[in-house]
Amino acid sequence: MKIQSKGKKRTALRITAIVILPVLCVAAVLLNAFIPRSVADYYCTNIFPYLSAPMQSISMCFHYSLTENLVVCLTPFLIIGLVVWLVVLVKKLLSHGALTYIYKSFRNLFILILIGALIFQATHGLNYKRTHVSKAMALTDKELTFDDYCNALKWAYMGMIEARSHLGEDYNGVAHMSGSFENSALYACSLLDAFNIPLSKNYVRAKPVSMSHYWSYTHIVGMYDMFLGEVNLNTDYMSINEYPITLCHELTHAKGYASETDCNTMATLACCSASRADFRYAGYYEIFWNLYYVADDIAEATGEVVPEFPVTTEMTPVYRDMRASYIYWRQIDDEVDQIKEVLGIDITEASDAVNDTFLKTNGESGVDSYHVPDSIYVRFYLTYAGV
Repeated sequence: MKIQSKGKKRTALRITAIVILPVLCVAAVLLNAFIPRSVADYYCTNIFPYLSAPMQSISMCFHYSLTENLVVCLTPFLIIGLVVWLVVLVKKLLSHGALTYIYKSFRNLFILILIGALIFQATHGLNYKRTHVSKAMALTDKELTFDDYCNALKWAYMGMIEARSHLGEDYNGVAHMSGSFENSALYACSLLDAFNIPLSKNYVRAKPVSMSHYWSYTHIVGMYDMFLGEVNLNTDYMSINEYPITLCHELTHAKGYASETDCNTMATLACCSASRADFRYAGYYEIFWNLYYVADDIAEATGEVVPEFPVTTEMTPVYRDMRASYIYWRQIDDEVDQIKEVLGIDITEASDAVNDTFLKTNGESGVDSYHVPDSIYVRFYLTYAGV
């Protein structure tokens, strides 16, 4: 009777674990959806910087990407481990103990998922709920007019052209960064610290990724590894139009903001305030093209006229930079298409689908959340830059 009683109790505990562990995992993954914004603000400002500091300090000791090396090294072991697990399972099925083996594997897997989800929430997930950057900047809430858009567009145009005139060029007439990777990464960190938004003051070392060319197949140019506290940058082609913003974007993640909209807003506006011309150029370039198409749409609907900034002679160097970036990404797309013909998989589309699902799980609007509402840039201009 005692043996049977223990067996029934053990079975009941296992069934309970099978039910509870997945529920706990789902709850941990969706935890940030239930956290009040005030609690998230307090956590991000007063707790996150200290909690993230240890891993960021360890990561800082290595000049190379720990994330990349772990992915490259662990992938073969995971494949081998899966094969070994299947072999053992077959042996158990042919003898005895298969159910116990499956249960223990299930239990261990979900324990790892639960631990990972809790670490994710502590180092990144809860940051999705903090007050948005646009609200923290206390921007004007006046009703925007077409003239406001045109004035902000002119501000962005003048800033872009002025910054571009200070940049060096390669033999193709394409602008390049004014400093080394390490120098630019250090500068970006201090640039964000100086911006008047509550961020962690921890120094975070950005790392170049050796296999960046293949990473480009996903169209991802930067990533923050919240488990290692590490910022990884795609360095296969560092387009001066995108690289400074990407660098600041990923560092903003590491310093306490999770929302893609917030990180792009912060990165773009911080670049506009930079003393370095290459950073200013990227910031004003992003704002100019964001506002131009919106202003053009407004003009078409209302009969107004948008200043013809894109056809000025000062734009010629900008178009050279844009063409260089276009040529690179066209080459990447051609390689992706070749892989699709052989394997039937579109790496870029698959990556977008995964990223879209990840962002929506965390309350974002999917990959659309990378886009900053044009009104934010106009309101920033009216609040801080307009005369």
